[in-house]
Amino acid sequence: MLKRYYSRRSFFRRALGGLLALSLGQAQAKPWPKDFALKVTFAYEGGGFRYRAPYVAAYVEDEQGNLVKTLALFLMPGKGERWWDALRRYFLLGNLATMRALSGPTRPPGRYTVAWDGTDEKGKPVPQGLYYICVEYAREHGPYELFREKVACEDKPFQKVYTLKGELKEVVLDYGKA
Repeated sequence: MLKRYYSRRSFFRRALGGLLALSLGQAQAKPWPKDFALKVTFAYEGGGFRYRAPYVAAYVEDEQGNLVKTLALFLMPGKGERWWDALRRYFLLGNLATMRALSGPTRPPGRYTVAWDGTDEKGKPVPQGLYYICVEYAREHGPYELFREKVACEDKPFQKVYTLKGELKEVVLDYGKA
């Protein structure tokens, strides 16, 4: 097996070159279009014996699968925290302190709309590009469902409707002028 050794000078040249390439790539990214927003509407239904309102998380990921922004978080605070890991993907991406701060009470079946204005969790604008829109749904004594769709948030508005087969019935993505 061939081992490659670098001198300090060679290492720093490569590292600085990589950092320069990253910074140039970020500097050339187009900013989020002015007054554009992405509305995410999701509908779920349920009911019946021992029905418990579901835990729901609606959030945005970048192309690498990192959490960009939490749009909605319907969780039961307090004693219900022990079941928060039922939202498998979001639980791995987020942190408990953020979940405690952002969570709202669980909601009954219905239709809900949340909007993303192109900012990250810290309120900084993100560039145009490809993002995953995720709606995660978990219910005690019920199913786990994950809707995850890649969308291009650029200068062109769009509207997409996804009809689903589980308790999570529909997700509508509407991107355009707010």
